[in-house]
Amino acid sequence: MAETAPTLAQLPAELVLDIFAYLEPLDLASIALTCKILSTHSYDDRIWQPLINRNLPEPISEPAPLKTFRELFTAHHPYWFLAKRRLWFSDGEHQGKLVAARYEPKTGCIAAYTVAAQRGRHTLEFWEKDHEVIIHSFSPKIMLDLGKPVLKLDVDNVKTDDQPSNEPSDRAYAPPSRYSKEIMMETAAEAGLYSSFMLCRTLPKSAIHDGTAIWPPLRLPTPTHVRNDTSNGYQSSGHRPTRLNEVSEYHWRLRKWVEFNGRRATPRLMEIMSLRGGLPAALSMAGPYFAANLRSSASGGMGIKMPEDVTTFAALPNECFTPTPRKPWQGLWCGDYSGHGCEFLVVLQPDKKDERPLPSSTDWLKQWFRGGRRGSESSGSSYASAQEEIPTSAQSASEKTEGDSSTLPATAQHQVPVTTWAQQGQQIEPHSVLQGFTEMPYQRTVEEVTDYEDVPSGRLEAIKLTGDPNIPRGEYTFIAPDIGHAGFLRVADEDIFRGARVVRSAGHIAGRGFREDQYTPSQLIMVSHDRLAQFWEGFGHISYYQRVDLEALMKYTG
Repeated sequence: MAETAPTLAQLPAELVLDIFAYLEPLDLASIALTCKILSTHSYDDRIWQPLINRNLPEPISEPAPLKTFRELFTAHHPYWFLAKRRLWFSDGEHQGKLVAARYEPKTGCIAAYTVAAQRGRHTLEFWEKDHEVIIHSFSPKIMLDLGKPVLKLDVDNVKTDDQPSNEPSDRAYAPPSRYSKEIMMETAAEAGLYSSFMLCRTLPKSAIHDGTAIWPPLRLPTPTHVRNDTSNGYQSSGHRPTRLNEVSEYHWRLRKWVEFNGRRATPRLMEIMSLRGGLPAALSMAGPYFAANLRSSASGGMGIKMPEDVTTFAALPNECFTPTPRKPWQGLWCGDYSGHGCEFLVVLQPDKKDERPLPSSTDWLKQWFRGGRRGSESSGSSYASAQEEIPTSAQSASEKTEGDSSTLPATAQHQVPVTTWAQQGQQIEPHSVLQGFTEMPYQRTVEEVTDYEDVPSGRLEAIKLTGDPNIPRGEYTFIAPDIGHAGFLRVADEDIFRGARVVRSAGHIAGRGFREDQYTPSQLIMVSHDRLAQFWEGFGHISYYQRVDLEALMKYTG
């Protein structure tokens, strides 16, 4: 009689565990329903520990506070992506928020904290090249606000079922499932202020068109996007997933609301009878918006109608924050924005095939980017101004100014070709917002210089993850179209930047409320792979950008 092949259940335990190690969690759950033997194998912690650790930057060896790794995995399923992606940035108006999410082994919770920065001691000095240009010192201290978590998912968080039962559009609301329900969180210290966490549903690429309200904007290389505009509190099936394959692992939402006397306000509007207690500030809704909604109250106090606050958070692939030999400047940075304080940005060095078209507002700078230059062809130290290379109605192409020059270091070897302005196209007049940025009051030296032989190439772009009322989160703050020979200006010979390459860039400026945004000529000083400086020509100052040590940030304990 022919021998029959052993069944899966008859294999040695070691082989079964090796096979199960290739399965995903839901597959293991399905196998557990087949028979007692396979069910026992599928519960083995040697399978579940790696499933948890693949989501964590540092592996854990104990499942505390729970008894098994399987219990721990199940308690936080499907939220492990929060710790895996680590950095999350929100669509909060203008400023936004950057948070760092991590798993905390001592408590078994997944928590996210606001990333904050102190600029450190601030000093001013005048630039050696021009004593009317101010250099702002910048030594930021990066930290986490551990006293007030933005998100906190405990192993025993309560899920809520907020599906409405009295709305005319009930059929449009997401059917109840573990993926559509919100999770109540204890994150607020203010009495009466509550928050909940909700998953997001991925928006199909076919549904994304020009003008579609999505987060984050397409200039940020997130694999998936979600809609961040709603008329129903993000409760419809278009916003909330009902199955695991609909869950976006690059997005989540935070809802905040107020309750009084143990009774929750209506989902759409909440009545707050007093401004005391810090609730407006806690909801990030203080200011003119608040004042516009003041009304008289029959009780003699002040009453306010205020909608719930729902914020969408997004993440970028971890490689966007990881420098490589080919992309040494890529990563998370902190920038000095003077009166606006410290802001966080991601510096990207996209591959040529992934580069998006430059913003149309940079069209008037095309000749500047191409390296058009007037003046001497001699080799020497110089610092060139875009304003000298771009004639305006107040400055003709035949005008030029010259100054002293000195010898470059002997290491510079690559000669940059000279192209006169007359050989290039006609200049496009800048937007009116740049008035005052097209004429410089000081003398410039524009001479041909030589570049290093082995230099990086390609585009470098800096995009704000947190913003300000002028340039909000999600917008470019500066772009250097080519940091190679084509964008080269000079090698710095002044003491403070000695040896640093200086390349052409465009700084993003706008009026308050992001009105009449435009790009202005600027110079990116590549001090090191961890430090950059930007010469904002029109403002007459140089400000710094410092790389954030992401590994140290994620381990921050105060």
